[in-house]
Amino acid sequence: MILTQKRKNLKKTKAKLSAEIKTFSLFSQLKSSIKFILLFKRTFLVWCLVNFLFLYIFNCIPNGWTNSLSILWLVAYYVYWCIFIRYILQHKPYFSLIRIFNGLIPASKIMFMNISIYLLFAAIPFVSLFMGFLEFFEKYMEYHNGILGILLFHVCMVLISPFTISRPYLAWISSLVGKSRWIMDSYKRTRYNYSNFVLLAAIIALLFTISYYIDTTYKINTTIILMTFAPIYFNVVFINIYKIFYKRKPKAINS
Repeated sequence: MILTQKRKNLKKTKAKLSAEIKTFSLFSQLKSSIKFILLFKRTFLVWCLVNFLFLYIFNCIPNGWTNSLSILWLVAYYVYWCIFIRYILQHKPYFSLIRIFNGLIPASKIMFMNISIYLLFAAIPFVSLFMGFLEFFEKYMEYHNGILGILLFHVCMVLISPFTISRPYLAWISSLVGKSRWIMDSYKRTRYNYSNFVLLAAIIALLFTISYYIDTTYKINTTIILMTFAPIYFNVVFINIYKIFYKRKPKAINS
């Protein structure tokens, strides 16, 4: 009888652990996202057109980010993506100032983390210079500015992307629909999916690397085309991933 009780407890523990461990199939999400977009292709073409107009307007701003008009553009572009996320998740009203401001907390954290890491990578070689290792500094900078250095930087960014981009991005999506906006909560929900997020980041990075190679080799501007469609598609992918870890609670039926 004791043995039977132990077996029951063991089964309950295993069932509890399996319920807590959630994983997703990346290729299934990529495939289902394509199907979803093709199902509503006219709607998504409109979203892509608006996205292209945003990119075109920014390209027309003199001096880019140094121009104060770019701040207005950035605010409008942020609102555009907030409306897009709420629209795809069917959270009405699609334009909600409360949710837009709520999303600024995880969004600002994402920007801060990535800018800090970029500055850290940029500052590391100067440590050796201050310590008097001039020869090491010159060799490092030679590799740092070369193809190998750029490749290593992007590999490092891809490997840490689950902590700096992917999981925090899910927290941002969650904040836009009135759920948890804390990045640590997103880490806990998705803690067994590091390799999936790395692979997703690698696919995105590879697409832009190929686009950059085509542009520099054949003098064709494919980046603008990629920037028009890729963000729309990968946002749908992230929304599908979000649905796995942030399921809606069923509404109570009034008797």
